[in-house]
Amino acid sequence: MAYIDGFTYDIFISYAHLDNDKLSGQTKGWIEQFYTDLNILLSRRIGKPEAVKIWWDNKKLDGSKLFDTSIADGINHSAIMLCLTSNSYLGSEYCKKELDLFYDKVHKEPQGIMVGDRSRIINVLLNNIPFQQWPKELSGTTGFPFHDSKDKEDMGDPLEISDPQFKSSLQNLRDAIVKIVTEFPKKAPVTPAEKKVEAESNKNEFTIYFGDVSDGMRTTKKRTIAELEKKGYRVISDVPPPYEAAAHEKKIIEKLADSDLSIHLFDQYPGRDIEEDTICYPQKQAEIGLQYAKSQYIWVPAELDIETIEEERYKQFLSDLEKGNQSDKKCEYVRGMKSTISQEIIDLVEQIKLAKKPQKSEDKISVLLDTHYNDQMYAFDLSKSLLENEIQPFINPQEDDPRKNINMLGERISQVRKLVFFYGKVSRDWVLERMSAALQLIVTNNYPVEEFFILMVPPHKEPDDIVLKQRFLKVNIVDNSDHAQFDSDTFQQFLKNLKAAV
Repeated sequence: MAYIDGFTYDIFISYAHLDNDKLSGQTKGWIEQFYTDLNILLSRRIGKPEAVKIWWDNKKLDGSKLFDTSIADGINHSAIMLCLTSNSYLGSEYCKKELDLFYDKVHKEPQGIMVGDRSRIINVLLNNIPFQQWPKELSGTTGFPFHDSKDKEDMGDPLEISDPQFKSSLQNLRDAIVKIVTEFPKKAPVTPAEKKVEAESNKNEFTIYFGDVSDGMRTTKKRTIAELEKKGYRVISDVPPPYEAAAHEKKIIEKLADSDLSIHLFDQYPGRDIEEDTICYPQKQAEIGLQYAKSQYIWVPAELDIETIEEERYKQFLSDLEKGNQSDKKCEYVRGMKSTISQEIIDLVEQIKLAKKPQKSEDKISVLLDTHYNDQMYAFDLSKSLLENEIQPFINPQEDDPRKNINMLGERISQVRKLVFFYGKVSRDWVLERMSAALQLIVTNNYPVEEFFILMVPPHKEPDDIVLKQRFLKVNIVDNSDHAQFDSDTFQQFLKNLKAAV
């Protein structure tokens, strides 16, 4: 059991195996001796044998072997990471993966990366490496020198274990670690009542799988996950590892089986390549999702020009999505703005939850707001007003092709009674084609839709500008095209019509 509550290990030692190779006449490598001496000093300071649990990997990994899943488990269950930074460490893909995984996981934990004024990632310098060359995850820390360099131009070598300076440096490191483990926030005991509430919550929670992304989308991914978790959704986003192709695919399938929705964000760049394969992790995970996900949301920037993508396999993948080749799956392919991703996902989640829930007569009225991206901000404003008036809105943003995502449109239509089509910065023909597609779905599938609303928003429209000639549904025209905000009288009449029974 670790000294720090809630963890299996207090410390994970990340190092390059080349730095542990034994020189002639040595019985232990440098890393192994470092581990042994640090363990002893920590035990003496705490006052108990092996009081601080340390994970370190003593197996030899090289480029022909797989990234060991036990390493990932050790990282995920450790409170602190020691990075033994050297030229070998900076050149190791395995070490980079370890640091990336720990950095990502600590930012998701309640306590974050800092304990007081100290980082949970500690930089132990085996060579005098200029701070400009440190991994970004180590920026902002001072580091603990364990090298014999005498000036800033000298790279130096790791201190000899017998060197008095090694003992002094190890004592300084020991003191810093003790400060972190003793000041680490304590977990309050969980009462039986809390356990019961947590179990009930877990039983009813909505689980989202969030796929890997390119470097340019990492900030957007983290921000979106934070907003989804704030809403109470459970988010799975810790794959890879495993990094090896077959093990990675097996893990993704397991995660998707445990998820209600799969999220994938793409941009111009494909992301990290899978080991021993010619495909990237983000693309592979989305492709697996097309086979196994219960529902899927795939996003690309509105301004993305797929033809300019250099990587041919990735380019073809996005081109197929653009053409709707995934239409036999419950997949929503979206071109849009980063600022609206979270709200779109939240709307989709609520729609999926509503589909699973038996409808009762006293439930809120549900309406679908079908809009082009150009009129999306009007849809968001209307959505807020409808919620305040006990009407549940769902926003269905679309792009230039009004026949895109017909399956997802049908899935959403099946759960509402009324549809609102926004007619603003799009052509009259686009709106008519969209309404025609919806009407075809309603008639073919006998969906319980009662009426259509055409909401005209700026720029100015003539009152008789749009008409859908059909005899199945009532069509209401609401003209707000001369007002940047919803006119009060117009909104009240619109609200009355929405709530009226047919």
